Amino acid sequence: MDIFAMTNQKGGVGKTANTINLGAALAEEGRRVLLVDWDPQGHLTEALGVPESPEGRTMKGWVLGEWSGDPHELVVPYRECLHVLPTAMDMFLLDKGLYAANAREMRLARLLAQYEDDYDACVIDAPPSLGIGTECALMAARRRPGKRAGLVIPVEAEDSSIRALRLLLRQLAILCDVMGEQVDILGLVPSRFDLRDGEIVSSMLEAFRGLGEPPVIAEIRKRTDIRKAWREKVPVLEYAPKSEAAQWYRDLAKVVLAA
Repeated sequence: MDIFAMTNQKGGVGKTANTINLGAALAEEGRRVLLVDWDPQGHLTEALGVPESPEGRTMKGWVLGEWSGDPHELVVPYRECLHVLPTAMDMFLLDKGLYAANAREMRLARLLAQYEDDYDACVIDAPPSLGIGTECALMAARRRPGKRAGLVIPVEAEDSSIRALRLLLRQLAILCDVMGEQVDILGLVPSRFDLRDGEIVSSMLEAFRGLGEPPVIAEIRKRTDIRKAWREKVPVLEYAPKSEAAQWYRDLAKVVLAA
């Protein structure tokens, strides 16, 4: 199973919408896809209208060793080739429990290993923080022999985004050094922007494009179709399959599959 993490410690950058629609585009390519709602706020679970895990049988419980049942019981089918590992009410306690756990950075990777034979690709909706939850998502998407893996980083076209990106890259470098692992950055995805907003947006886009590394691998502009699809609790590829937005995600999926 290939594992990709949609990550940025800034909130409101489009992580969840990008996770859902990248997953839908990969499923459209014939991949069996697992979406993981690793954000304690649970936006992905809510956005797709899938039920949260019941009390006592949750992702957080399995990761922390509080529940030893079959982790396949946690998965909720959403579409034929698109399944969800949903959040639960206890996810807000995850970070606290992880800080007291041994080998904490690998706990999510250990969970996802249980699904290796069931899915072709996994996309993690990481939390908007620099905490241990994010470190778990980074390690889950580490380089593994014979597998595609890595980070997709949504960014806002705002001045604060460069600093946030630098903080994430610094955290990643330190974590990889400590853990002795390698994590590839597939690229940046400027998201939720409108060129009509003026010079700040256009200059930030040029700044991202000019970085070289990480490269810009997609640009997701504000589109009504994306917002309407969110309201209908479906990917934009299902809501408006012929739309410009749907094609952006298909193109992003092609980049990810070529990694």
